Amino acid sequence: MKPNPATIVTAGFLLVIVFIIMALFSEPKPNGQPGWMVPPVTTAQPEPLLSPAGSNPAANVPMSATGAIVQGIAPPRPVGALDPRVTAPAPPNRVLSAPPTKTPYTMAAPPVVAPPPALMNAPQQAMVAPPPALMNAPQQAMVAPLPALVGQAGADPTLKPFVNPKAKLAEGHWKGLEALPLSIELKKKLKLPIELEGLLIDEVTMNAAEAGLLAGDVIVAVNGNPVRSLEDLLNETRKVQMAKSASILVFRRGLMQQFMLVAKNNLGFAQVETAPMILPGEIMPHPYRGPCTHCHSIGTTGHIVPDPDGIILPPPPIRMGMASPHKDRGPCQACHPIIH
Repeated sequence: MKPNPATIVTAGFLLVIVFIIMALFSEPKPNGQPGWMVPPVTTAQPEPLLSPAGSNPAANVPMSATGAIVQGIAPPRPVGALDPRVTAPAPPNRVLSAPPTKTPYTMAAPPVVAPPPALMNAPQQAMVAPPPALMNAPQQAMVAPLPALVGQAGADPTLKPFVNPKAKLAEGHWKGLEALPLSIELKKKLKLPIELEGLLIDEVTMNAAEAGLLAGDVIVAVNGNPVRSLEDLLNETRKVQMAKSASILVFRRGLMQQFMLVAKNNLGFAQVETAPMILPGEIMPHPYRGPCTHCHSIGTTGHIVPDPDGIILPPPPIRMGMASPHKDRGPCQACHPIIH
């Protein structure tokens, strides 16, 4: 019976497909053979080993363990010694593959970041090192310039102060005495009777000091008329402004005492004012007593900054050998320029 040619062609085609699939899904061997082809197992035949040159007069001749020369038999090797000519067989169930090819590493260049357009168009400025004289010079403290005089040329003429026409009066002055409203806060601080009403004298000079008044006295009446507020002091002093004397009743150390205020010409009347003007946003210097505008005007034209009393003028030059204008405060050259 002749084989059918179509059957032969189909079988051969299927066989080729099987071989192609096996070749695609198998790992190649180091020798280039497909992974599905298993090499035949061969047993390494013992080969005669040559003795090292110089170790035996009969070099390159096999010897026995006792040193006898034996034809075709290699002498035993020491434990752990390997024959460089014999390649050890691969362990079972392990497929050897070619060592991976090392790919040289390349350092990736850092990304280039373009500067902002503002910097790209800005003019380049070179870094200038300070002169050596400045680098070696002793460090000196930075001295801040004095602020402008507020209330004079340094004030902003367009900024008008805020003045409350109904602001409370804060102090009164009359013939050398300065009087303040006697608030509950002051009564507690000075341990005065809570029911006491009057004006607290906090400074005395001139006629008031000559009359015997003291700071800490509380004015209760002027010429027999009660004085409970600065408005009362203004009204009562106007009544005696043309007189040369007036009686003042004060509370001192738990007792009521009366003094005579005397003037050379006439007494005049008291001058009253509100609390001093404060700067906008200034920190409150006392406990809360209500809105600042109840007592203060707000503005930058009410006082001089800095305080003239806090300004230190440079000491004047003095001549060598002249007497010191003040007590001993150290060597004169420490503060004064010396003129020879």
